[in-house]
Amino acid sequence: MKYIRNFQEIRKEDISAVGGKGANLGEMFNAGLPVPDGFCITGEAFDEYMKRNGFDQQASACCETLRSEIASGQFWAELEQEIAGCYAVLGENVRVAVRSSATAEDLPEASFAGQQETYLNVVGIEPLMIAIKKCFASLYSARAVAYRKQANFDAVKVSLAVVIQKMVESEVSGVLFTADPVSQNPDQMMLNASWGLGEAIVSGKVTPDIYIYSKKAKRIADKKLGDKDILICYGTTGIEERKTPLEQKNHFCLNDKQVLEVFAMGQKVEQHYGSPQDIEWAISGGKLYLLQSRPITTLSEKANERQPELSASQRALLNNWIEHCPTPLYPLDIEPCEIIDRAKSKVFQELGISIGGELSMDENGILSFSAGTMRISPRIAKVPFLLGQFTNYAVNSSNTNGAFSKIKKELEEISATDVSRLSVPALLQQVRALMNLSEEIAYVRFRYNIFPSVAVSKLLYPTLQRVDKKIDEFDLLSDLPYKTWELNVALRKLAAYIQDHKELNSAVTNYKIMDRSAIETIRGDYLEFSVRLQNFLNEFGWKSSSSYCAFGSVSWFEDIIPLFSLIKALLQSDNKDLGNHKYQAILEKIALRFSAKKAAKVRKKIEEIRGYHINREESLYLIEMCYGLARRSVFELELRFPEIFEQPKDILFLTLEEIYALPAGTQNYRERVAVRKANRPQNEKLWSGLSIGGEVNNENALTGVSGNRGICQGKVKKILTLQEFDKMQQGDILVCRYTDPSWTPLFILASAVISDTGGPLSHSAIVAREYNIPAVLGCGNATELLNDGQEVVVDGEKGVVRIVT
Repeated sequence: MKYIRNFQEIRKEDISAVGGKGANLGEMFNAGLPVPDGFCITGEAFDEYMKRNGFDQQASACCETLRSEIASGQFWAELEQEIAGCYAVLGENVRVAVRSSATAEDLPEASFAGQQETYLNVVGIEPLMIAIKKCFASLYSARAVAYRKQANFDAVKVSLAVVIQKMVESEVSGVLFTADPVSQNPDQMMLNASWGLGEAIVSGKVTPDIYIYSKKAKRIADKKLGDKDILICYGTTGIEERKTPLEQKNHFCLNDKQVLEVFAMGQKVEQHYGSPQDIEWAISGGKLYLLQSRPITTLSEKANERQPELSASQRALLNNWIEHCPTPLYPLDIEPCEIIDRAKSKVFQELGISIGGELSMDENGILSFSAGTMRISPRIAKVPFLLGQFTNYAVNSSNTNGAFSKIKKELEEISATDVSRLSVPALLQQVRALMNLSEEIAYVRFRYNIFPSVAVSKLLYPTLQRVDKKIDEFDLLSDLPYKTWELNVALRKLAAYIQDHKELNSAVTNYKIMDRSAIETIRGDYLEFSVRLQNFLNEFGWKSSSSYCAFGSVSWFEDIIPLFSLIKALLQSDNKDLGNHKYQAILEKIALRFSAKKAAKVRKKIEEIRGYHINREESLYLIEMCYGLARRSVFELELRFPEIFEQPKDILFLTLEEIYALPAGTQNYRERVAVRKANRPQNEKLWSGLSIGGEVNNENALTGVSGNRGICQGKVKKILTLQEFDKMQQGDILVCRYTDPSWTPLFILASAVISDTGGPLSHSAIVAREYNIPAVLGCGNATELLNDGQEVVVDGEKGVVRIVT
């Protein structure tokens, strides 16, 4: 044939004839990779078409008249016959994708991807002819001409080939990068996946599921659930968008086996080409297909260099931030964090110490952090005299109770407000009021509870060592009715109630994927359970997975689905009493070691420490309630300014100061949002930096810190998201990046805990001590180095994890 080449006739060297897209498809097809069959109309045919129809092929500027003329030009008989013959070989009236493939497209120094048009679900010879002409015309669209000019290709003769390829009706599709384009790490691959046809991802219309694969460890290192708001599917003609059903939105669209299959195929493609590839893929009828591959052109020259090791102080700071904010802060989250720091700094200043901030964000939304600064004033000499005042439990307790009582009343009043009826100034006033309350709570938290608790603990430590050298101040918090423990008890009561009601239990457990409509159906059918659930939410509903993340987090009030995931996980346990009597044992040792008078004094100090901890936990829940109510007002503000905020949660990319300036200054806000959204991957890279440099040592062991003592051997079960909770079985060793109160039910099932982040006062440590299971925390990259099913020994005595198999 003169103007057409079938895929079996094409190799990667044929870019000048069929363009980068066509050349790569032919290359993969002939390498035995799963590429749907097809053919290419050559660039020579395009040149001939332009010549025969009298079009100016040297036009370098966009001309809508020229585009229209090209799209309505005439094919000559020989070309029409070749197209019809090749189309018939693919099948009778088969669905095809018609894709443009510029002969300069996908070169190593530039990517023309997306600059010309693609037409999907083309059926029949006449629609195919029309689609081919439209592809020819797309070479002169405004977008394509501007791109060529920017890339200095405007002076180069660029022809257009057209790829015609059998379509697969994909259930799932996406894009695979065989070198992570965000972290610029060639040892990692990134996979994006969504329901339906791949155009939803390629066009940027959805936030897909994201999977990260470690080539070194040969396993999935991380995954994040995307919102996948829409899916693109076949229409009567062409394609159409539909809202993604809730049961699909809230579920990963690939299982781990499928993910590993895509990654393995990607490595084959990369090895074949000898360079990192950007691959479009689809799964149809359970079979994986490759739809396109091209070199990744966005990797920096330093992509093969490893990121430098973080300093010890940076690692410690980042560990703490990830513990409270598992995902990077948004611009709108920065000032609330500074408010908390301001309250803490105020207490330090009362002691003669001035401290600087740790975290900062520039105008473009890029985060950075440092160890901060510290200056000492002469006032510090008075600390020994101030210590008695700072540690007066009666005064501290009275001030705390008074402040919390007042704050709770104010929060209840704000909570009863219908924000939809408030004006913009009233909404802004409410946000200011809530931020002021958060600062007041934080001051009470640090001044009247954390600081005195630390001081008393340090003073008491030598006495505890005389009782038992293995006792530390953290052991004193065992069997303590603090807020998180009350939440855990309440969750277990909900689970026990469900287990006691057979039909309700079946209704909850039979939904593999819980959605809001299913939950509402259950609440409507089981009214007593609904009342119990609402009582739980009234007490704990503002709990989120990001304690200090004011606006970027989501509470159970705002999204109840994660709460039901927890309840379902908890239903797997036997719900037996897991009482911990460690604290009573310590009191008995104190009574035996000291006189009655001395023992009473020691017990009094211990009770003070425990009381401080209860208030400390209470303060965090109050802060989260402030944040939840503030989110309610802020997202109402977002609805009032659609001209600024095009996408849901775009308001997160403004600062609190900028929000307060609404509606003034709105002209520049849209641009600021766009810039900061584009820079967010850099912050994600920073947040992933904690695991950099960690490795298993020569003794096949991973080192962290002790969260709770004890030694346990068992099999690893790695849990990265709430959606994976149902993987956990009784006796598994939980391996995770971090935990918060939302994860508490898993501790009932776990025989031990290993986490990337955390320390002795983290949630993981506190709950592990309550359940008396060994915990090794702050390992850095346990989730990267350990795999499901591995046999490990968790040594909570030494803070070490030893790999057995």
